[in-house]
Amino acid sequence: MPINTTMIRNILLTASQAADLFHISENTLNALSYSNQIPHTRMQNLSGNIELYFNSSALVKWFNNLTPLSNINNYDLISKLKIKINKHPDNLSILRKFDNQFTQKRKTKGYSLQKVPNKKLGFVYYVRYIDKGNILPRRSTHTNNYNLAVEFAVKMRDTLVKDYYRKKEKRPVCRLYNIMKNFYEKDSHYQKTDTRSKPISGDTRLNYSRAVKAHWIPFLKNKRILELDDINPSVIIDYQNFCSKKGLSPQSVNFNVSVLNRIFDYLVYNKYIDKNPVKGVPPLYVDTEKMVEIRGCYNINELTGVFNRHWKNEIYYLLNLLIYATGMRNCEIAKIKIKDIINIKKCWFINIPKSKSKYGARIVPVHNFVYNKLKTYINKNNKTSEDLLFCQRRGKRTPVYWYAEANTALGNYTNRSESQLTNENITFYSGRHWWKTLMNANALGEVEEVFMGHKVSGDVAKRYNHRDKQGQAVIVKKASEVFKILDEALFKIKNKSKKIINIKNKKMSIIKTTNKTIRKNIA
Repeated sequence: MPINTTMIRNILLTASQAADLFHISENTLNALSYSNQIPHTRMQNLSGNIELYFNSSALVKWFNNLTPLSNINNYDLISKLKIKINKHPDNLSILRKFDNQFTQKRKTKGYSLQKVPNKKLGFVYYVRYIDKGNILPRRSTHTNNYNLAVEFAVKMRDTLVKDYYRKKEKRPVCRLYNIMKNFYEKDSHYQKTDTRSKPISGDTRLNYSRAVKAHWIPFLKNKRILELDDINPSVIIDYQNFCSKKGLSPQSVNFNVSVLNRIFDYLVYNKYIDKNPVKGVPPLYVDTEKMVEIRGCYNINELTGVFNRHWKNEIYYLLNLLIYATGMRNCEIAKIKIKDIINIKKCWFINIPKSKSKYGARIVPVHNFVYNKLKTYINKNNKTSEDLLFCQRRGKRTPVYWYAEANTALGNYTNRSESQLTNENITFYSGRHWWKTLMNANALGEVEEVFMGHKVSGDVAKRYNHRDKQGQAVIVKKASEVFKILDEALFKIKNKSKKIINIKNKKMSIIKTTNKTIRKNIA
C-alpha cells in the first residue's frame, strides 16, 4: 500500500538520515543521486561544504512510485579503460616510478609459524626460517602461545640458522622425495650401495616400494614435509594415525612403518641424518585372537569328479586343479615357469626353488591327470621354458583377483553361491587346506609336511632329499601314494579300476565253479 503523503511534513534530511530511513547504505544513496534516480538537492552546510539533502515528502512520493532502478555498474567501462591504458606501457612506467617514492616497502619477517598437533598442549607452534632464498627445516618453539612463539622465533633465528648450515656442511645433499620414491626401485643407486642391510628379494622390494608410494609419500605431501630434518618420532606416530584413518589394520600399519626403517638406517649410515626416527616408536597393538579366523574348506569327498567336467574358463580350471591336486601356495603357483615342471624316474614334479621360507624350496608331485591338462595348455599357448605358466599379456604375473574369481568358479560347480563361500570362509587358499586334510586322513606320514613346504627335522629333510638317488627313490614312492589318494578322492579313477577288479573276480569265480563241477562229474 502507498504511504499517505498528506500527514508528512516537508523537512530536509541529510544523506545519512535518508539512508537510515530506507535501511540502505549511504554509498548506495550517493550513487542514486549521481545518476539522478532519486530526488535530491545540493546545499552548503554551516562549514561551507556542499552536501546532499533530501526532501522528506519528495522521497515518500518517489518511494510510492518506485520502479526497477537502472544498473549503474561501471565495471565494464573501467575494464575497457584499463585495456586502453595498458597499451601505453611507457607512460605507466613513469607513473609507477613516481609512485614507488611514496609506497612503503614491506619488511619480511624471515620466518613463518605453523600449528602442529601436540598431545599435551593441543598444538605447538613450529617456526620455519627463510634465509638467502633457502627454506630451512621447521623447529619447535615448545609453546602454543603466539607471542612467546614470535619471541622464540626472533631470539633464536641466528642460532638455528647457523646450526643448520653447520650440519649441512658435514652432510651430503639429499632430496627427501627423490630418495623415498627411488630407494626400493630395481637397480637403484641406494640398493647397490646398501651393503649393511640384509639383501631382499625382488618381490619383497616391490611390496616395499608400493607401500612407500601408496601411503608414505602422500602422507609427507599432506603434512607439507620437505626436509629430512623435519621427520622425527612424532611424525612417525602421525603416520601411524594417518594409515589407521585410511582403514588399514594394525598389522598393515606396522608393516608400512617397518618399510621405512631400512631407508632411515641407510640415511644414518651415510650421515644424511643423525638418528633413525622410526626406532623408539612403539608398534600398534595387534589383537591376534581377532586376526585368527578359521579357514573353511570343502569336505574330502565333495570335489570328486568336479575336474572331470568341462569348465568355461580354462585358466580358472587349471588354477583350481593345481592347488587342490598339489597343495601349493598362491605365490608359488604365480611363479611357476615351464622349466620348473620336471621328471624324476618317470614321475612328474613341480620344482619350487624359492618360497615363503627356506622349507618352501621343494618339489611337489604332479598327477598324470594334471600334467596332461598342463601340457595341452602349454602347447596351445606356445610357451617356452622361460615363460611363466600363468601370466597376463606381455608376461605380467597373475593378478590377485584371478584367484578370487577361480574360487567363485569352483563354487558354481559345487553348487555354492558367493555368499555361502563367504559365510563358510572358503577361499582359493582353502585348496591347500583341503589337500592337507585329505593327506592327513589317509595317514601319508611325515612326507606330507615336506610336500607342503612346512618345517621338518633335519633327518626328515635328508631322507626326502631329491638331489641324491636314494632320496629320489623314496620321494617317487611317496608321490605314487599321493596319486592313489587323489585317484579316489578327486579324479574318479579308482571307480574304473574297481569295475575291472570286480569283472576279474567274477571270471575267476566262474572258472572255480566250473572246475568244481567237472571234478564232481569225473568223480
